[in-house]
Amino acid sequence: MRRIGFGIVAVVLLGIATATLAAETTPTDFKAGYLELDVLKQKLVEHGLEVLGTHQVAGSNDYTVVVYTSPELKQAAQLQNRGFMAVLRVLHNRKDQELVVSNPEYYMRAFLQKDYKEGMAKPINDALVAALGTLTPTDDSLKTKKLGKYHFMMSMPYYDDFQRVAEGSTAALCKKLEANAKDRIVFKLNVADDGSSVLYGVALPGELETFNEKLRTMGQSHLLPYTVLIENGEANILHAKFYFALSFPQLTMGEFMKIMSVPGDVKDAFEADFE
Repeated sequence: MRRIGFGIVAVVLLGIATATLAAETTPTDFKAGYLELDVLKQKLVEHGLEVLGTHQVAGSNDYTVVVYTSPELKQAAQLQNRGFMAVLRVLHNRKDQELVVSNPEYYMRAFLQKDYKEGMAKPINDALVAALGTLTPTDDSLKTKKLGKYHFMMSMPYYDDFQRVAEGSTAALCKKLEANAKDRIVFKLNVADDGSSVLYGVALPGELETFNEKLRTMGQSHLLPYTVLIENGEANILHAKFYFALSFPQLTMGEFMKIMSVPGDVKDAFEADFE
């Protein structure tokens, strides 16, 4: 019987290990072929994705986030404490002539947690492929099994450690936000048909969004415009220490230390919007 050389065995085993690792991780996003901004929005709409608004990151014309929703996202968002799942994003990167597409599975696993069921992200992913063509995973990823209970490290917040920025009736809170941040509101979406649960996407004020320049994340789409969910007598935001770490898993603690004041600044900004 012919013996198989050690080198060949090693290559085969490495291939199996690599395939297993790939199956055990989920990428944060995909890259797609470049389209002009108007064409991008048109393609998304043509394939069943509702475009809610656009946002220029830190005021730059080179980086425009397109926020969209879908029937599947709206349905998922109606589950208890899941309202932030109502939207996803595509970044139109004019500078590098590429599109960066948030991976629906990645965020649905992280936001829906125990409510996530296998295959829930597929209709959205299929619509994105139909609209944008081939989607190539980026290198940024997290272990799939950890996404449903993700936190950066011990003592850091989880998904449901929301930060409350105001209290009051839904109608009163919406009125305050729309009065104080009217020039920064990118979209408003009724999560509940009766208007009792409302999600807003809001541009951060002043120079706050320049944290992307310090982190060198201008070319990633994941967390802006920042969202605030109004329901059950509260206005809540995702804790920035959770949301930033989830959105930029490639960054180290040392890199996050460069923007250590930003999570508190985000909370302060939203509290001011509801005064």
